[in-house]
Amino acid sequence: MKNWFRNIMLVALAVTSYHAVAQTEPHDTVYFYSTWEHIMAQTPDALIEDPWIDPITPYEVIIEVADDRMNELIQDHHIAVTIGDSIWLINSEYLKREFKGDAKKLYAFVPFFYNDKVAYAVYNGNFSIKDILFGSGEGPDYTAGMDYYYIDFVNRKVRKVTHSVLSELLEDYHDLQMRYEGMKDYRKRHIIEDYFFKYIDRATQDVMRPYILDVMGSADDAIN
Repeated sequence: MKNWFRNIMLVALAVTSYHAVAQTEPHDTVYFYSTWEHIMAQTPDALIEDPWIDPITPYEVIIEVADDRMNELIQDHHIAVTIGDSIWLINSEYLKREFKGDAKKLYAFVPFFYNDKVAYAVYNGNFSIKDILFGSGEGPDYTAGMDYYYIDFVNRKVRKVTHSVLSELLEDYHDLQMRYEGMKDYRKRHIIEDYFFKYIDRATQDVMRPYILDVMGSADDAIN
């Protein structure tokens, strides 16, 4: 589980390379999921061949077709999509409708990662002048400016993972909280990332933590 979550950058950046390669294939297929039950079972309830896939950044992907009514359906009905067999994107419009907090900061389809108890998205962060001018030689260094957005199903909030938010999340695991807050550089991005993944691992193994389906079952019924 831990290694799977830590592949985040490779999967997020793959959105761009997938689109470039897919243009040479006979068909590009995007699979759509309208309930969390379908997401967990990885059983899509719809698919579209040859949609327009526009990765504005590795963390902000537009998926559209020529039919405006179909685009409205995509935005209003579907929670998530998969491109290929490993790239998961969550619909930011869904998050804005169903969750409070920092969901309003997200746009288009956003890479996200989940298991049966926890989920989070990744999105463009704040870039420094150095990142923009010298990051990759071809534009901003997106790996330096990535932020994590924790999806809090119980409280129906999307929370950008800052040092203060992480301290709150770690209240459930006091030993981790004490270790994190005792770090000299606890505000730095790499320390926040490290302890956020520690939180993900601990929450995943927590037998007292509810499953996402237990919390979101009624919401799925409402969507349908």
